[in-house]
Amino acid sequence: MGENKTGKYLKYAIGEIILVVIGILIALQINNWNQNRIEANEELNILKALKVGLETDLNDLNYNANFISSSIASANTVIQSLENDEPYRDSIADHFGFVMFPVKFLYSTSAFETLKSKGIDLIKNPKVRDAIVDVYDSGYNFFLDYERVFVLDENDRGLKDIFNTRFEESFVVNFSKANYEPRLVPLYFDALKNDQEFLYFIKSYRNRLDVLLNFHYRGRILIKVQDLLKLLDEEIKHLEN
Repeated sequence: MGENKTGKYLKYAIGEIILVVIGILIALQINNWNQNRIEANEELNILKALKVGLETDLNDLNYNANFISSSIASANTVIQSLENDEPYRDSIADHFGFVMFPVKFLYSTSAFETLKSKGIDLIKNPKVRDAIVDVYDSGYNFFLDYERVFVLDENDRGLKDIFNTRFEESFVVNFSKANYEPRLVPLYFDALKNDQEFLYFIKSYRNRLDVLLNFHYRGRILIKVQDLLKLLDEEIKHLEN
């Protein structure tokens, strides 16, 4: 009888151990499922936040592109007036102002910074993950460096070293207007027609704006942002289904 009791006890004990192991495995599975669900929700929220930020960035890119396009048109008007020996007219001051009124691309960083704090691997799709990093860590940084060195620094140098002896003052703006109506009034307009240093600067600066506009604003960076927005939209729909 002792042996029968021992056998039954061993079977009971083994059964209990199996039940405990099964319980632990089920608990781990539930925990993993919950963790995966939490991470999936975090990924979806991050992707949606990135999309919202990029849509804002796209609006800023388009706004700046239109403004730079107007600046180039004003530069061409100024250059034409100087080279064709046209008389000074009051609107020339407006054109000078729009040529030298700088715009700077400002992009939304909060969603990407949140993603970096949680870990880039939160984004499971490698194609989407690589595209996000390419835009924020490569595309935006290169674009902003180029914009600063190639245009904004040159704008600052021009106003300090070229315009300071040739114009009344800088900058006269109207803050009640949407485009601020910047004006730069020349001291002696006719003297600028034979001023090689000034002509070289204004033509070169126009060319810099043209490169910034067509190679970057309406080219490289715009394409990257649009492609990433398309990827995000597709991934969001995929995760929601």
